[in-house]
This record gives sequence, C-alpha cells and structure tokens, in this order.
Amino acid sequence: MDDDSSPRNGLTRRRALAGGAVAASGLTGGCVETVEQFFGGSSRPQISVEIATVPADKDSRLTSITSTLVDRLEAAGIATEFLLLPIDQLRKKVLTNRDFDIYVGTMAADRDPDYLRPTFQSPYSNELGWQNPFGFADHGADSLLDEQRHQRGQQRRETVESALTDLAGEQPIVPLLSDTAIAAVRRTRFEGWERVRARDPLWLLGLDTAAGRSRNGRLRLTTREKVQTERLNPLLPTFSEFDILTAYLYDPLARYYDGQIRPWLAQSWSVDASAGEIRLELYPDLTWHDGTDLTAEDVAFTYRFLSDMSMGSGETRHPAPRFRGQSTLVDSIAVEGDRTVTISVRGDLEVGKKALTAPLFPKHVWKSQTDVVDESTGLTQAVTWDNAEPVGSGPLAFESRTVEESLVLSRHSQHPINREGTELFERFGPLAFDSLRFRVVPSARAGLTLLSDGEADATVPQLGNEMVSHVQDEPTVDLVTSPSRTVYHIGFNMRRRPLRNPGFRRAVARLLDKGDIVESIFDGYADPLPTPMADPEWVPTQLAWNGSDPEVPFAGTNGAFDVEAAKQHFEDAGFQYTDDGRLVY
Repeated sequence: MDDDSSPRNGLTRRRALAGGAVAASGLTGGCVETVEQFFGGSSRPQISVEIATVPADKDSRLTSITSTLVDRLEAAGIATEFLLLPIDQLRKKVLTNRDFDIYVGTMAADRDPDYLRPTFQSPYSNELGWQNPFGFADHGADSLLDEQRHQRGQQRRETVESALTDLAGEQPIVPLLSDTAIAAVRRTRFEGWERVRARDPLWLLGLDTAAGRSRNGRLRLTTREKVQTERLNPLLPTFSEFDILTAYLYDPLARYYDGQIRPWLAQSWSVDASAGEIRLELYPDLTWHDGTDLTAEDVAFTYRFLSDMSMGSGETRHPAPRFRGQSTLVDSIAVEGDRTVTISVRGDLEVGKKALTAPLFPKHVWKSQTDVVDESTGLTQAVTWDNAEPVGSGPLAFESRTVEESLVLSRHSQHPINREGTELFERFGPLAFDSLRFRVVPSARAGLTLLSDGEADATVPQLGNEMVSHVQDEPTVDLVTSPSRTVYHIGFNMRRRPLRNPGFRRAVARLLDKGDIVESIFDGYADPLPTPMADPEWVPTQLAWNGSDPEVPFAGTNGAFDVEAAKQHFEDAGFQYTDDGRLVY
C-alpha cells in the first residue's frame, strides 16, 4: 500500500477481507486437499480488489455509486477495500502512479472521437495522464483508432463505430452516464447564460450586460474546488470538463464554435490538402499576459514542448500528460516569420485541425521548466511546477489568488476578443466584464446563499442535482442546465489480476443498473452511456441506449439486484465459488 492510502492522509476505508488465514490454523503443511477439507472449500485466495473514489463532500453521487458497487461485489463473493481519496491524491494514484485496481470517477470526453486514441491505445499505457491509464491492449482497437485519423465522412464514421464496438466488448472502462451541467445564476447584472453549453470554454465569453444596466466591472462566481487556487499548471491532467485555465488563461490557435473548429489566435489559415499542411497567420500585435510578444516561435515551441517536455534532455521523450491527442497530430512545424507557421499534420486534414486546439505556451516561461524530475515516471519540472503566477495569452489574465479562498482574473486588452475590428470582437466582444473572481465556498448551499444575497452572480456549472429544488425556491436565482461531456465511469487497471480478464470486467459492469442510477442518484439530470462517447451521433445503432445497456445489461430487473445472476456471470468468465461463497481464481 502506498503513502496515499495511509490513514494519516485522511483516508476513509472499508474492508471486506477473506476469512481466516491458513497459517493461523496451524495447517501450514500437508497437501492442498487436506486444507480444502478442513475449510470445507478451496485454499485458493479469494479475489480481492481495491476501489477508490472521492469523498461525498466532493461528489456525493460518485460516493453513492461506489458504495453500491462495493456492496454488490461483496454480495458476489469478492473482497473489497473502499478508499475515499481527495481529488489530488486520486489523480496521482490513477493518472501518475497507475497504482490502483478499480476507481469510480469522471473524465472529460471530447466531441471528436479521436480522443479515444490516446485514451485507449496500447502504445500510450506507460505515459502520464489520460494516456491509457488502464493498461488496455487490443490490437484490433489500436488499428481502428489509427485508421479513423486518416479518414473522413461515412468511412470514418464506420471505423469509429467498429472501434466503439470493440471497446464495448472489452469494457476497459464501464461508461455509466454523462451528467447535466447545472449552475445557479442571477440575471440582474448579466444575461445570456444559456447561449453556450455551461461547461464549454466559451460559456462566460458569451455573456452580455443585462438590459438597462451599464457595463459591469466584475463577474463573481462561486466554486467548491480549492485546487483552482492552488496549482495553476495547465499541463496537469484533470477529471473536470470545466477547466478555468484552458478556458480563459491559456488560449489555442483555434476553438470549436458555430459548429466547427475555427480560427482563434490564428487570424486565418489556408489548407494544402495534397501536402497535408495548414498555413496559419496569427493576429498582429499578440502579446502574452506579461507584455512579451507572442510569435510564431512560441507556436513552434508549444508543439515541440508538448511532444517532449524535456526538449530532448531526457533519456527518452516525455510527452505532456495533457493534449497528447493534439500533439500527436503534428508531424512537423515550420516558422515563416513572426506571424506565420505551417503545420504538417498526420492523417486527414479535417481530423488534423484538432491539433490547433491545444493551448499555446510561452517559450520564455516554460523553456526553463524542462528538467527531468523522475525518468521512470516521465515527470519533468514542467508537471511538478505550481505555476503560481501563470502567463498565458487568453482573454483573461491572472491578477491574484488567495490559496483556498479565491482566484481573480482580469481583462487582457491585447486579446483579439477585446480589440475592435477583429473577427472575434465582432463575434464575441466586447467582454461583458473587466474581471472574473472565483470564490471558494465550503458547500453548494453556501454558494447559493451568496447568490440570493447578491454577493455572487453564478456558481460554476458543477452543482449536484440535490441542489435543484433549493435553487427553485430562491426567487432571485435561476437554474441553468445543459448537456455535458463529463463521463462518469468505472476504470480498471488491466495490469493486474483479475482485471485483465475481459469476462471479469464485463461481469462487474453488470452489477450496476445505469438507468436506475440516472433516476435514483441523479434525479434524471443525466443520460446513461453504453460507450465513452457522450455525443450520440458517433454511436452505432446496436450500442444505442434502449432502456438498458445493450452490451452488458444489468444483472437484475428495474434496479433490483439479482445476486445469483451476477455470480453466474463471474462463473461464465472462468472463476469459481467456494462452498462458503467466496469467488476464487
């Protein structure tokens, strides 16, 4: 057991361990048959798994799902250890150390299925972050996820559907549902809260000053996430779809809006399909938040840095733990002056445009953060750095923070969205506020009180459904909801027994009724998922939700768990039960 799981770190644990040890009986000698006769069963060890998630004060729904899973694993004869870990410890355990059996958590799914490639392809299983933390290896899926990068239209759709079919059969994760993004807002100072999905990076950029009011100085949001005031490093992998850093501080060349990927810090681009190249022209007079010019050299540095954070100084390459999907689409990059770069992409150009959505990093800041900290894990100084005063190029710049209390961002006047005459200004500008303050609150109820008292304008869009009725009871506060791409799921570490057995994973998947979870735990504010794609347009017909999971239907009926049916699924996977009901190898 590593240090993260010690009681000193505030861990809450629950154990269901196998019955008495053989050594304690004094029967350390003799044949196996004698031991089995003594116990009336088998001497083979009971299957035991550790299951981790976050505490209830961070996401009570995750805790509830995990508690149900633990109960049903135990009912099926499997010993469990239930760990409740702070978010940063769970992230370290799963996304850095790969030191886990099963976890129940969230991940941010992309609208484009190419995100499945780094998430599940076997070549990424030794990297950090969301690069296949599961250790999943399937040559068929590997090939399909490579092929879809070089295709478009119906051909690509069919390849993606085949890849999703493979993933559904293997169950490297059990996709449970995508929740509804819920925020509480006041409309007295700002309006337009529903124009953009609440967890989209452009959500707050689409706001207007409320009718009849003069321009407002500060937009005030409440959050329960202290980490947003502690580590401002955009390279750190996150479980959250709503990421302040890459939404407002660190900007990309392009963003997805109006139905497609469009220029953002790039003023324009041209495409050479025969050469597989995208030639981009940056907006003139771009600057980083510290006043340094943002040039094509910074663009080239960004993609080289994301491909290898050690910039060649390590024994091997150390790719960034985030934005791997984007960086691997870049074959080469050529600087053609201060404002012009040509990027050669791997695969189809339409897929390749996703590379342009990676945030840019200032060379003069991050070049000094390339020392390797741990060669074995791939950690560099860039990942371990707190980045206390971040320097980005987004529409908002870092102003101040008080750890565990607040984070304040202010308007970056040189950003194209804040400059008249630019396409971004015409489409989104000017910003309806001059600064943005995130205030950390101890609970959702405390945040709602600030809203009702007029001391805040909105919560971040991560309210639990249990707060809906409280919001509806407040006459000055409204509810804003939208679909999300946050995937609640069960993740398996397939580097370990018995989790490498797909039959075992499928049997675990059948222990939970996704439809019942949506209704009983999320009060209907969620959509059940048979695949890790939250957008149904890519999901093949045979995997569409039809009242139950078509691939791994629940072992029960209408939420009522059938223990004997569940046990049969584990036996079908090749495992056996002892006379006293323990599942063994």
